[in-house]
Amino acid sequence: IASVLDREVVSKRGSDLLSPYVGETEERIRAAYEEAQAKEAVLIIDEADSLIFNRDKAHRSWELSFTNEFLNCMEEYRGIIQIFTTNRLTDLDSASLRRFDYKLEFGFLKPEGIVIFYNKILMPLVGIGLGKALADDLKGIEGLTAGDLKVVKSRHRFKSNVSHASLIVALREEARTKEIHAGKKVIGF
Repeated sequence: IASVLDREVVSKRGSDLLSPYVGETEERIRAAYEEAQAKEAVLIIDEADSLIFNRDKAHRSWELSFTNEFLNCMEEYRGIIQIFTTNRLTDLDSASLRRFDYKLEFGFLKPEGIVIFYNKILMPLVGIGLGKALADDLKGIEGLTAGDLKVVKSRHRFKSNVSHASLIVALREEARTKEIHAGKKVIGF
């Protein structure tokens, strides 16, 4: 988005904004907004669920305080675009949701998308194209994201003699691990 708009990115996460000192987190939040606005940059707040708590579940006053600061800054922001990322939408304060013009969900890859990302991310490890039978096998894996392909790439990047078959097995393992973590019944071990 920033590239298309020819804008700089100001990206912040919890470690950039959270402070153990009273009031300093709120100052850092405000400063992040001021920096992005001054630069006319795209502001990205990563893992927003760790910063914009659901106030109904807050246990400490500081949780309320910096959620309120975020809400005020979001409302007052006159910069280009603010983007918040999370994979825990239900943990965000409901008032923050009203401040987002768009809410986009990136779900699991569709079969064709798996092949596209595979060709871009994993095929270079093998060096030869993926045949139709293996492509069909790959399309049958449910629950994959681009991040899963990146994990498999990292795991195999220093191995020699990597094959499409071994990469597909690793992708199946990634999908299976997510099923187990989500509490889906998986047969076997």
